[in-house]
Amino acid sequence: MLMAKKLKSAVMPTAMIAGVLTGFLFPNTVLAANKSIPWIIGIMLLISYSRMSFNSIRISRMIVILLAIEFAGSTLLFIALKNWNLLLAQQIFICLFCPVAISAPVIVSMLGSKIEALVSFTLFSYLLTALLAPFLLPFAGGSSEVPFLESSFRIGSQILPLILIPLIINFIMEKFLFRAHSYLKNNQELSFWLWSIALFLVIGKSASYVLSRPGSTLETVISLAVVSLIMCLAQFAVGHIIGTLHNEPVAGTQGMGQKNIALAMWMSFAYLNPMTSVGLATYSIWQNIINSTQVYIKFKRSE
Repeated sequence: MLMAKKLKSAVMPTAMIAGVLTGFLFPNTVLAANKSIPWIIGIMLLISYSRMSFNSIRISRMIVILLAIEFAGSTLLFIALKNWNLLLAQQIFICLFCPVAISAPVIVSMLGSKIEALVSFTLFSYLLTALLAPFLLPFAGGSSEVPFLESSFRIGSQILPLILIPLIINFIMEKFLFRAHSYLKNNQELSFWLWSIALFLVIGKSASYVLSRPGSTLETVISLAVVSLIMCLAQFAVGHIIGTLHNEPVAGTQGMGQKNIALAMWMSFAYLNPMTSVGLATYSIWQNIINSTQVYIKFKRSE
């Protein structure tokens, strides 16, 4: 058990380092392999959805507040900052707009808390992402080459199936394919390894993008990393405050702070300034440092 935990703790830094090296040495291979990202995310969502009992899904006041911050907050912050610095405004937007990581319930369980509230929040977060992304992404992307409605339809045709089809498949499996559904439900670690593959691919794509643009200054990269750090700390803090007020401190913290970076980076490359993926890569580092620290403190207290 201890060896397995040590192995998993080494996966994230290994995947990121390997991604950077692969993006530098084999950029064309990384770009081609990134076409598999939507499929990997879809399978990860299917595995995550298998833990959800539709009978236990509840909408609570805490969930409404977190969703309002996630979607209304990201839009309002972008509007307020876009004339100041469009790139940083997009970075802040995608850091906040991005839905909760599907691995968040695992962290909640490791921290010794119940996952029901977070499971409900996860479902509503992805449903709203599917419904709002076709409108908010072209708005934040600011592309004048494609008409707004055409861009919205294009995004919707990619995002909606990605998020909703795994949900529909899970519902069918729960009703008719009991063994397959039970297998996914009892093997949640499969999503961790798939996430590691997705992280490796998106980090590789980010590295190849940055290295292919010598005009991208170190100052810009540092600015994006600092903005992502501020957004990460702020979201963990706000989530903790809101969760504490509703007797769900761990669920609130993870629901607000831990993000599905693979999905966010895919959206960034497709619809925003691709440089925002650099900030998202660092966000992944920040959130994993925070979660690793929380889990370590929890284990030490248990001992």
